[in-house]
Amino acid sequence: MSALKHRLKTTLLGAWARLAWHTPLGKLVDGRTARRLLILYGHCVDDPSLNGELHADMKIGAGQLEEILKALAKRFDLVTISEGMERLQSGAPGRSMVALSMDDGYRDNLLRLVPLLESVGAKATVFLEAGAVVERRLPWLHALGWLDGKLGAEPLAKRLANDLPEVREALLGCASSNRLKRILKYDAEPVARDHVLMELVTEHGGEPREIVDRLYLSLEEARRLAASECIEIGGHTVNHPVLARLRKADQLAEIAGGAKQLRGALEPAQTGAVFAYPYGRAWDFNGGSKEAAAEAAYTYAVTTHDGVNRKGTDPFALKRVPIHGGSKLHRLFAEASGSLELFRGS
Repeated sequence: MSALKHRLKTTLLGAWARLAWHTPLGKLVDGRTARRLLILYGHCVDDPSLNGELHADMKIGAGQLEEILKALAKRFDLVTISEGMERLQSGAPGRSMVALSMDDGYRDNLLRLVPLLESVGAKATVFLEAGAVVERRLPWLHALGWLDGKLGAEPLAKRLANDLPEVREALLGCASSNRLKRILKYDAEPVARDHVLMELVTEHGGEPREIVDRLYLSLEEARRLAASECIEIGGHTVNHPVLARLRKADQLAEIAGGAKQLRGALEPAQTGAVFAYPYGRAWDFNGGSKEAAAEAAYTYAVTTHDGVNRKGTDPFALKRVPIHGGSKLHRLFAEASGSLELFRGS
């Protein structure tokens, strides 16, 4: 029954979004409701030479992204997250806004995203993972992805079951890449998990540093990215953990530690006031995460919960909407115009 209700809601939401885009409804709602900021989040501009090994839902084609930004710019101001929130909080009149954000710090953010933004006249906020960008350490998720591609999910799960006894029962019989990822993300002990994955990468002929250098911005590239007038830099922890699984002190070490590394590696004026919770769902962070972000001198923090942001939105729980190759312009316009928020009754 719940699955049927979800499908029905999704169908109705899509129909409402098309109505908002193809009729004057969206513009009417936009003009009659309070000013808002839609934050989009993705990871990469698709380029096989830079990110071909990453999952498709992490990428969006340059042509598609350009089309979306140009279409949204006709009705909304394209801003960074900090700029958009400052405008909302000032109470000054003006158009509603859209802010593009990219997570983690991949090389295409400099080599493909910046030229695209400059051609469109848009801006973006890029959240950098300090462990990968500054320390050049391979994140466990990319180690897992490399091994999954090399061995396959089921053989990899069997091998990991021998080395991670606390999740052995869950891993035995696991044949799904998504299921394997979830077990390791939420149930495995992080230090042991990371150690085992890195050893397996090396054992099977991989070089963790080479994978990092292939995917992530170098320090020199990060500095060039931060120097771009169309980019705002944000923090994204040191190791991209599930913050809610950590004690408050460890959360602070991850959030403030990442901020310190970025502020030391880049010009102080280039490190922004925005932080992104890793994974970003309600169960991935908590009140301690918000407090740690504030203690680390961040002014705003973003989640991955759908919706738009208004003047009264919690600045440490800003909403974001995903953008990738499967994104539809009519759906993004309906979000930006406030039409979907109206439909949801929020």
